[in-house]
Amino acid sequence: MLRTISLFAVLLFIIGGGLYFFQDQTNKTKSKDSNFSRHKLFEQLDTKALNQIKIQQEGSAVSLLQLQGGGWEVKSLNYEADIRPIQDLLLNLSQIRLGDLVTNNPDHHERFRLLAPPEKLAEWNKDNHANSVSLLRGDGTLILSLLLGKERSKGEGQYVRHEGSDKVFLIPERLYLDSTVDEWLKKDLLALESKLIARLKLKNGEESFFSLSRESAEAEWKSTPENENTPDTDKIAKVLDRLASLSFSKLSKKDTVPEELEGASIVEQTLLVSLFDGRIYTLNLRKSDSSNENYILSLRMGILQNVSASADEEDSKIRQEMDGFNQKVNGRFFEINSWEGKELLFGDQ
Repeated sequence: MLRTISLFAVLLFIIGGGLYFFQDQTNKTKSKDSNFSRHKLFEQLDTKALNQIKIQQEGSAVSLLQLQGGGWEVKSLNYEADIRPIQDLLLNLSQIRLGDLVTNNPDHHERFRLLAPPEKLAEWNKDNHANSVSLLRGDGTLILSLLLGKERSKGEGQYVRHEGSDKVFLIPERLYLDSTVDEWLKKDLLALESKLIARLKLKNGEESFFSLSRESAEAEWKSTPENENTPDTDKIAKVLDRLASLSFSKLSKKDTVPEELEGASIVEQTLLVSLFDGRIYTLNLRKSDSSNENYILSLRMGILQNVSASADEEDSKIRQEMDGFNQKVNGRFFEINSWEGKELLFGDQ
């Protein structure tokens, strides 16, 4: 009997202890959440008039311009930006909850790493100056400019303030910013479906290395009879897969030769890709002298002569596509990963 009572008492103790622990953790969670109100930092974030986003971080900066029609471009490169991270940034800004007012004393801004960024990036100090994100209208006036300081030393949160205001607030989670120009670019280059490709020709310098062609998407690839360098089917498949989803990792400014190619004696290799509809793409590749051995790519689009002489509606669309594509890529150098370059050149990884 006594043994049964003792076991029952132990069981009650364990259950009671568990309930106490659960209640204690719940209270801690509530206490933590209570530091942040349901009010948004930006109750009305008006993006209808938004024309430009400026981000400054760790002595670097990027400006994103909204184009007519809703697209975006990276200002310094005059190149199309990826809209997805821009949408994510605006969504994150609109959802920031307002935390405690920490101080309204400007003498404490340096302590929270919330000094306004200097006009000259070279004077930026990571121990004092804040990262910043600014939204501007078309006339250059501010919609908002948020300064982001250091993270909370104990617990989660980040110190922020509006530029022009002395009030420092705590927000519940860090707002991640990226001022790396290449991270905002739309990096898709080509998306050529395999069934559209009629011919592949590889050249080393001025000499033709080999040429492959087929009569239809269902036919087998054939090479010139005298060629001894014909690649196997696996290598051909890899080239077709790469042309279906070719992207780049880094972009050089228009008409600016990358440092990796200055004075380089590396022979340029060229891949010519002809489509059944008359389009032809020229991809020029040179291996970078840098340690990563990535490839530097330049490319353009053309039209076979018999198509360019035609005046029907479909061929007119192809000419418009060519003009738009060449306007985008001509005079630019795109860096692609080493394994992607090797695949395009029918090589082994």
